[in-house]
Amino acid sequence: MQYFFRKYQFPSEDFYRGVLSRTEVYIQSTVTELGILVEDYYSVDALWYNQIPEEWIPYEIWDIEGNGAHTYLGWDFHNNTVEEWQ
Repeated sequence: MQYFFRKYQFPSEDFYRGVLSRTEVYIQSTVTELGILVEDYYSVDALWYNQIPEEWIPYEIWDIEGNGAHTYLGWDFHNNTVEEWQ
């Protein structure tokens, strides 16, 4: 199984909900809503199973120190490699 840890900022919560509603999310994936952390952007973390939805890529952010405000147990955000989880 392959998982990808990504962080996102959307223009608003409503905009995020629209993107989410058009996204097929595998049951093994998890999306964590963080709310407004920076300026007026709605922040979300995701641990994707097997693939990153293309429609989410424009909203990825990478300029986070350490793991930021949230992490998933055992996952390092800045390690941009595919990790196997068994």
